[in-house]
Amino acid sequence: MNFTDAVSARPSNIDIDHTSPVKDDSFSPEEAQMFEQENAELFNELNSLVSEVSQIEGKVLEIAKLQEIFAEKVLEQETDIDSIEQTTVGTTENITKGNEEIREAIKNSAGFRVWILFFLITCTLSLLFLDWYNT
Repeated sequence: MNFTDAVSARPSNIDIDHTSPVKDDSFSPEEAQMFEQENAELFNELNSLVSEVSQIEGKVLEIAKLQEIFAEKVLEQETDIDSIEQTTVGTTENITKGNEEIREAIKNSAGFRVWILFFLITCTLSLLFLDWYNT
């Protein structure tokens, strides 16, 4: 039996006949009237408690529905989060590979610059030698 069945199985109000007078010879009419008044007050208080319980029940059911919706949304976001995680891991790997390629390019560029510088110095010295030799 779940919560909804248990709540719907309870009576919606309390059936008390608070209008019937007390038929007991041991009470005076003032005492009987006082007891009837007290019974009426208790009846009204219990009815107000029943109405408060009904309101609380409605709020609890609403909270349960909202919690269910929240759980569904969290499960929907789980796939998005997994996708974001995979993309982040792939991006990190690509950045690492890119940094390695940049380092390699810097090394190759430095070596190429040395060869160009060597070639230019050799050509310059050759030209100076040829100019000196022709004169």
